[in-house]
Amino acid sequence: MTRRGFLVTGVAIAVLAAIAIAGTLLLGSHHAPPPLSLGSPAPAAAKGSLAGSWKVGAGSEAGYRVREQFINQPAPTEAVARTTQVSGGLQVTVVGPSIHASALHFKANLAALVSQDKYANYQVYQRDYFIRTIYLQTDSFPNAEFSASSIDIPSPIGSGPVSFTASGKLMVHGVTNSVTTQVEAQQAASGVEVAGSINVDMRDFNVSVPSISFTKAEPQVVIEYHLVLVRA
Repeated sequence: MTRRGFLVTGVAIAVLAAIAIAGTLLLGSHHAPPPLSLGSPAPAAAKGSLAGSWKVGAGSEAGYRVREQFINQPAPTEAVARTTQVSGGLQVTVVGPSIHASALHFKANLAALVSQDKYANYQVYQRDYFIRTIYLQTDSFPNAEFSASSIDIPSPIGSGPVSFTASGKLMVHGVTNSVTTQVEAQQAASGVEVAGSINVDMRDFNVSVPSISFTKAEPQVVIEYHLVLVRA
């Protein structure tokens, strides 16, 4: 190979290396929070029966996590948005070792969703505006709601976190579908702490897959929640 050939090859390798380094730096500039989960270690458990009425208390939040391809990012990253405007409650009956929850109904204000992931060079509040106004259409459909007539809870939850699967109905964008959620629960000094997720395809709720000038999302969505339940 001639000296000129060596120089051209060297420049090409340097350019490719620079692109690889730039891609790594861009990808590394994105920071998404971990999934919502129970507090760890578990708070001191409250004493007494769980029977009675419970409602969503302060410290609760819900939101979504979805894969997206953001402009100038070398690979897909996770868009994460959450709201603390969550309400609702349930009834609990206890018969011997059995814990039974009924009349479950929870509501999250989608118009209050705020992105939690961060990019070094972009302001994701622009994404929030488009998601709320164009795709979720929160002026017409401001809330997401989960309801279930009854759920049996493994017991006892006072001795530590328990995991179980629950079924119910999820309403988003004016569409209601049956869903399954993976749940973790533990008793705490202030009441009961619950965290979990629901996997859905946004198209099943007549929500178009976001595709705007600076980002394009994937249709699969993980809905996350962390609820602090207190006596009603």
